[in-house]
Amino acid sequence: MATKTTFNIDSKSITSVFEKAFKTIQDSKLKVGTPSGKVYIHISLILAIIIAVIFPVALILLLVSTLFSSINIAIEKEMPETSMKTQMIELNK
Repeated sequence: MATKTTFNIDSKSITSVFEKAFKTIQDSKLKVGTPSGKVYIHISLILAIIIAVIFPVALILLLVSTLFSSINIAIEKEMPETSMKTQMIELNK
């Protein structure tokens, strides 16, 4: 004899699915590392999802704003100062 399973879609089942999904995401972590064991990033998955959504949207808004206004975008990197001990090498012909 075959058994019959029914699944009703109502507010209680939808709420339960969202609660389980959110709980799973909250309990999960994003870990980026190398096979040798060096860990580069270890953050919660919810934070990673927020960053993944907000960063591209903010970047697109910034690029659009530079097209329609006089905003300059610059990416800067500070380089450590090299030692002041420089030597001169003379090349004679």
